[in-house]
Amino acid sequence: KLKSTTTITSTGAQSYTVPAGTLYLEIEMWGGGAGGGAGDSSGGRGGTVYQGGGGGGGGAYVKHKYLDSNLLSGDTINFTVGAGGAGTSTSGGLNTKGTDGGATTVNTHKRSSTTITTFSSISAGGGIGGRSALIILNSPPDFGAGGDAANGNITNTDGTDGTYPPSTSGTASNGGAGGAGANGGAGGAGGVHSSGNPTGGAGTAPGGGGGGGGSDCTAGFCAGTAPFGGGAGADGKVIVKAYGIG
Repeated sequence: KLKSTTTITSTGAQSYTVPAGTLYLEIEMWGGGAGGGAGDSSGGRGGTVYQGGGGGGGGAYVKHKYLDSNLLSGDTINFTVGAGGAGTSTSGGLNTKGTDGGATTVNTHKRSSTTITTFSSISAGGGIGGRSALIILNSPPDFGAGGDAANGNITNTDGTDGTYPPSTSGTASNGGAGGAGANGGAGGAGGVHSSGNPTGGAGTAPGGGGGGGGSDCTAGFCAGTAPFGGGAGADGKVIVKAYGIG
């Protein structure tokens, strides 16, 4: 019998209190979405080149059943809930990208100050930040990759990768779309070039990645100046369902 459902959306260290009569818990976790990269343009002897920013990766999803004969009323299950990554308004440079999303993990089962169980690497990983335009590559990370899901005993689903606009060219480009959170929120739209505000769109909770910024905006209608920032990734989340008697 389903006794209760608790949703945790605050990020960082969080705890859940086990209700009376609980036999087992069903835990769902989403990692945070990553921020999008910045879009920009650059002038040179060959003319202006443009590149939109890449979308941030979406957070992963894990579903886990916790069945323990030593599960008592008032015990706490302790989590870390991953925050969404910030979009960046910096382009170029070395490996410049949006901020990675945070992983959501279940950490311990405690009774007062006594640890009953330490969970091992059950994690809904956060997405990787989207690449900024005109970047200088040096052993690059996996820009815009979706978060990795690990060690859930029911379901493990990786987040969706963000997308990238074409490589630098003489043609203005939109930003890439953020990756969707696995079984979760949508990725943010890429910023539209030659619009009034080509900033990337924010991801939708839980776990959507932020869209990349567009490469330019319409003269006389710009809200700000290049580079144009990527959108923010959405926070992760935890849902705990208690099943039992009474």
